[in-house]
Amino acid sequence: MSTPLSDALIIEQIEIGPMQNFTYVIGSRETREVVVVDPAWDIDGIVNHLAERDYRLTGALITHYHPDHCGGSFGGHVVEGVAALIGRLPCPVYVNEHEADGVRKLTGLSESDLVRVSSGHRVEVGEVCVECLHTPGHTPGSQCFRVHNTLVSGDT
Repeated sequence: MSTPLSDALIIEQIEIGPMQNFTYVIGSRETREVVVVDPAWDIDGIVNHLAERDYRLTGALITHYHPDHCGGSFGGHVVEGVAALIGRLPCPVYVNEHEADGVRKLTGLSESDLVRVSSGHRVEVGEVCVECLHTPGHTPGSQCFRVHNTLVSGDT
């Protein structure tokens, strides 16, 4: 007998940072594998959240290249982000092909840290499939993520 999807899916929304941003944890209850969407502001908090729940990070997904979603500096402020996360928990960073250069410039990540994706690309997280959807407008390479009947977005 198979497990109902609602019981198999991890999807958690975490309010983070002074700009009321959200980071999302998406994954598989069975395998405990997860990806984190838009890791920024409080990397210690994100890492602790994963450890407390015995989750294993397999990827980071970036909605767009603004510092409050991936880390970097703006307006004299430095935001801790995805570079600090993968420094502690190494994993690939999935970014839309139109945002990759901006993410690299802002975060200092190398090309080898990134997986450049296009619309329709699928990231497998245990038995959970996350589909990348190119949603330009806020930035040229903004993307959302479809997880079954749920849409996860940044500033779309």
